[in-house]
Amino acid sequence: MVEKGYWEDSHKFEFEGVVTEATETGQGLLVRFEKTYFYPESGGQLADGGTVAGIAILDAQQDDLGPYVLLPSGSAVSVGFHLACVVDSEKRGRHTQLHSAQHILSRLLDNRGIRTLSFHMTEEEASIEVEAPSISSVTLRDIEDAVERIVWQCLPVEIQFVEPCEIAAYDVRKVPELANGPLRLVNIGNLDTNPCGGTHVFNTGEIGAFAIVRTDKVRGNVRLYFVAGRTATSYHRRNDAVLGEIERLLTCGLEDIPKSVAKLQQRDHDADRQLKELQRIVVEELARNALAEVAADGVAAIVLEQVPAELGRMLVAKLDSASGPVCVVVYPGQDSEGQFTCSVPAGREDMLRAFSARMKEAFGSRLGGSGRIIQGKTDVHLTRDQLLSILKP
Repeated sequence: MVEKGYWEDSHKFEFEGVVTEATETGQGLLVRFEKTYFYPESGGQLADGGTVAGIAILDAQQDDLGPYVLLPSGSAVSVGFHLACVVDSEKRGRHTQLHSAQHILSRLLDNRGIRTLSFHMTEEEASIEVEAPSISSVTLRDIEDAVERIVWQCLPVEIQFVEPCEIAAYDVRKVPELANGPLRLVNIGNLDTNPCGGTHVFNTGEIGAFAIVRTDKVRGNVRLYFVAGRTATSYHRRNDAVLGEIERLLTCGLEDIPKSVAKLQQRDHDADRQLKELQRIVVEELARNALAEVAADGVAAIVLEQVPAELGRMLVAKLDSASGPVCVVVYPGQDSEGQFTCSVPAGREDMLRAFSARMKEAFGSRLGGSGRIIQGKTDVHLTRDQLLSILKP
């Protein structure tokens, strides 16, 4: 079996790897070492990055035979080689800070009767699913403050190995399925002891900053998303960049953003009401003209430019009682496709079917609907005369 060097020292980033297996797979060259410090993806923690003999590893995983790394296919690596291996310390550091912060967070939640069900990590943040239907914002703030206080105390984080029969003597949050061989326990001062195979900080002060950034619901429980250390720095930098751009666009200071947004929302609400009223007035006028056109010519063909597509549907609905067929085509933007709505009087559905067939044949239009109304789209910029030629062939 491969020796897990990262279990002994999670801060060792350079080592000489003695190759015990080099096998080509569909994912790349699988390389196993006699002893490795590359952490494989497991237990919610992401895989390490790094290089082997200057070659960037593609992944770090483990199977029944132990941890391994994947190198690009065809890499010049063979059994027996002694290779210089370098773990990506920046990447490992992010993972380690998040993982140790998770132990603290889960312990503090557990003290309140809120059990952690699962742990997940990305390069930007980590999350835990907890057994609770909801958690108040006040509780979240209290927990966040409590985690930070533990960080400031710089509690030692120590590793010990115990036999399965000894596990009852330790106040662990979650007892694993016991198997042969010693169990690896991670102790955080006198705060927490828990079985874990992941990498951790030497003391809680290495975690640095911590923040719970959001929550959501999953399977009737709550999922908490958090950042720590370098991921917290990246998170706040991204937020600062976004807020800076908002300040620039709104031409206001940070503290005035809520007031400026509220003004914009009110302005948008007022503009929407005004637009609806203008649409009503326009539809009334267009409907009068269309009814006169139907009375004179038997049909009404209307082409509208640079207006909302909804206007066409509103107009056709207004002309439901027209004595002849009505077709409205709207081009909302300068280069947008046409959106049309057509209707016929009751008992004249055959005219609508004939119109649909001619539109498809002449302009490749896409139509749908049933009964007395159809709707569709066309890439061709139709004139009123072209539309009339289709309505009255």
